[in-house]
Amino acid sequence: MQPALLARTGRIGYIEAWDEQRRLADLVRAGDSPPVVWLLEHDPVYTYGRHGTRDDLHVDDAALAQMGATCLATDRGGQMTWHGPGQVTGYVIMDLRRGPGVRRFVESLVDATTDACRACGVPGAEGDHQRMGTYVDGRKLGSTGIRVAEGVTLHGIGLNVHPDPAWFARMSACGAPEVPSTSIHAEGGTADRDQVEQALAQALAARLGLQFAP
Repeated sequence: MQPALLARTGRIGYIEAWDEQRRLADLVRAGDSPPVVWLLEHDPVYTYGRHGTRDDLHVDDAALAQMGATCLATDRGGQMTWHGPGQVTGYVIMDLRRGPGVRRFVESLVDATTDACRACGVPGAEGDHQRMGTYVDGRKLGSTGIRVAEGVTLHGIGLNVHPDPAWFARMSACGAPEVPSTSIHAEGGTADRDQVEQALAQALAARLGLQFAP
């Protein structure tokens, strides 16, 4: 097991968190920090990765501002997604030069998200490595999207606990408009954020071979 740090914080803006991720990645890359798993919640934000497009969001910037939301291009993989209240966002900052390869790392994030959903009362949750997400009967519970910069990972996962489903109706998530979004709560599981975060932290540790410092 590799020593690691677990951080759990409240709601934070996406850009602020993005800047902090890059600072932590520099520390991990230099060997000045162990891997970091950061669980948090964002203010409402739509983001699209290197393979995405702003056209996958069907709301203009003026309407977004009235909703208290924003839309940003980001440097992760993947397409359009949403982060915000009722969703646990997990960032995993890890040096893959001293750990699993990229493919195995991504699969571990998907599997950990699926493990957490099952532990929180959604036994039908299934991970899909090809689509990089967790689903139940075709409905999407969680997404995975990362970036690897000089051997170190950034970004990670989004797991829907109990968000307002209207946020998802405004976009074509991950370029797949036919796939509905769902949540742990909607599928009959717990809507307790603390419990979900604990389950997710345990699953990430197990799947990635990490041991969090007390």
